[in-house]
Amino acid sequence: MQNNELASFGGYLPAAAGGRGSFWRTLLGDERPSTMLMLLTVLVFLLHVWGLLQLLKPEEKVTPAQPLMMEVSMIAISAPKPSVAPPPPAPPPPEKKPPPKKPQPKPVPKKAPPIVQKAPEYAPVEPVSEPTPTPVTNTATSTPVTTTTTSTTATNAEQFTEANFRANYAHNPKPEYPMIAKSRGWQGKVMLRVQVSAEGLSDSVAVEHSSGHEMLDESAVEAVKKWKFIPAKRGESPVASSVIVPIIFTLRE
Repeated sequence: MQNNELASFGGYLPAAAGGRGSFWRTLLGDERPSTMLMLLTVLVFLLHVWGLLQLLKPEEKVTPAQPLMMEVSMIAISAPKPSVAPPPPAPPPPEKKPPPKKPQPKPVPKKAPPIVQKAPEYAPVEPVSEPTPTPVTNTATSTPVTTTTTSTTATNAEQFTEANFRANYAHNPKPEYPMIAKSRGWQGKVMLRVQVSAEGLSDSVAVEHSSGHEMLDESAVEAVKKWKFIPAKRGESPVASSVIVPIIFTLRE
């Protein structure tokens, strides 16, 4: 192989030397071509040797780096013990209070003897007689109703008589018992104040005391508005006055 390379160089050099001027003269000046040829031959030989060494050199095995193992251990840390506050100092013993002084009893004043006064003497008063109430019935399901009349002594030596309805009781219309009140079992007593004219007619009727059910009150008012009364009299003359008329609503079995 080396002889072939030298032969190739030997054949090449003369051809190169015959070109534009002398190649060796240009490159090396006056040195001879044989010395330069030897240097090139040695250089080519060294290059071949180096290439063979590189081919014959065994490949270095690359070992992968092993992973770094780290061990971590957990250590339980005990919780700090709570600080215990020192017990509070014992309170000082209470001071003994001196016993309270007993209050001295106050002197009881002597009671003066009561003065006895004589009761005044009054002349006997004649009792005033009241007329007996007259029953008034409303309907078949209502109980009789009475009115109380009082008589007073008239001034100027004249007798005053209140109005009443007893004489016209049979002709006066009776209050109706509403069906709703019957079905619901409503009962009660209505007190009516009636303004009676000098002719014996009811000028106005007002509820003095309710039965507790407006329906029963209205039924009693509507009936008494149509009533006729015996007018009040002062002496022998009829006068206008007012009278209380009670109406009782009662369910009978």
